[in-house]
Amino acid sequence: MSDQAPQRDPEAPAVELIAVRADNPGPMTLHGTRSYVLRDGEQVWVVDPGPKDAEHLAELLVACGEGVRPMGVLVTHRHLDHTAGAATLARQLGARGGVEVPLWAADQRALPGSRPLPSTLEGDHGVVGHVIHLPGHTSDSVGVLVDGGRLLSGDTLLGGSSTVIVPDDGGSLADYLQSLAILRAMALDGRIGSIHPGHGRPYENPLEALAALEEAIEHRHERIEQVRRARTAGVLTLERLLRAVYGPDLSEDLEKAARWNLRATLEHLAQGH
Repeated sequence: MSDQAPQRDPEAPAVELIAVRADNPGPMTLHGTRSYVLRDGEQVWVVDPGPKDAEHLAELLVACGEGVRPMGVLVTHRHLDHTAGAATLARQLGARGGVEVPLWAADQRALPGSRPLPSTLEGDHGVVGHVIHLPGHTSDSVGVLVDGGRLLSGDTLLGGSSTVIVPDDGGSLADYLQSLAILRAMALDGRIGSIHPGHGRPYENPLEALAALEEAIEHRHERIEQVRRARTAGVLTLERLLRAVYGPDLSEDLEKAARWNLRATLEHLAQGH
């Protein structure tokens, strides 16, 4: 058996990547969850079906196309704005194609009936995408590097906002910084050519993708230093840190996210980082 990574047929057409935005805007979801359809000839995969919204799921079915072979539905992490529609969409695709459509998740407890994620998505022409483990936002966060260097980043990198680290879901700032460092290295060596987030605008070219990753890393280190300086100055409670770090005008809609990020930063500092 070869130990080389599976390759894609160089004569095959590029995998088609279709984004479908759910109508669930909000402080945490920005303009809504971005679901993705991957089409490789007659084969189709769906990444992050999003909320259990009939209109959104109908749009995904249209994007998948008629007469296709549904290969699987996977989620990038456990949050409901990415997973709630997954089981319904898999059943709909299965009924239309007369097959059982597998559900995939890094944490099967978050998606009943799901299987462990494969390391690669493989179709008739070879590799469609590679699954990359990117813990940090949550412990089960992953990305999918689609043929051609297109990264589906889930919530590891957002388009136009910073990612929330959720300690109650196994989120870790140390893990998050390591995941960003891995993605930065991949962008530097040309493996990432664009980034397509779970929320917000995409980063359409290699320079935009690298700049977004470097900005996210810099922002986290700046926030760590803000918290470190505030604690050194005697600001110790979470409530006082919230105002010292985020200012007195922090909107109520963003307070929950800010508290999560502060908790993650405090845990990071307590671990000696």
